[in-house]
Amino acid sequence: MPSTNRAGSLKDPEIAELFYREDPEKLFVDLREIGHGSFGAVYFARDVRTNEVVAIKKMSYISNVVSTLINNYKHFLQKWQDIIKEVKFLQKLRHPNSIEYKGCYLREHTAWLVMEYCLGSASDLLE
Repeated sequence: MPSTNRAGSLKDPEIAELFYREDPEKLFVDLREIGHGSFGAVYFARDVRTNEVVAIKKMSYISNVVSTLINNYKHFLQKWQDIIKEVKFLQKLRHPNSIEYKGCYLREHTAWLVMEYCLGSASDLLE
């Protein structure tokens, strides 16, 4: 993996190309939280360009509190690297039985992973 000198840095062109530049708050409306996990929350939303329903996984990688940021820099850098790994994996994943990855946006130290919306969850399939 390319070195990432700070969480959220898009100076590396290989990293920058993983993310769309548009403001996701202008592209997606009607956000409603539908789930929450260790990485962040998942939202139901509608794409204003296509009127398509999507799922958005929001993952924060930097705290808004400067003192916390200084004390937990390694933690935030690890979260950023985990986001990059997930985006790279999702971009490569193409299979008719997997959820379609639509793209990733950054806003206020939060990655917005946009995916196809499906009712239910993986755990529902196991039951």
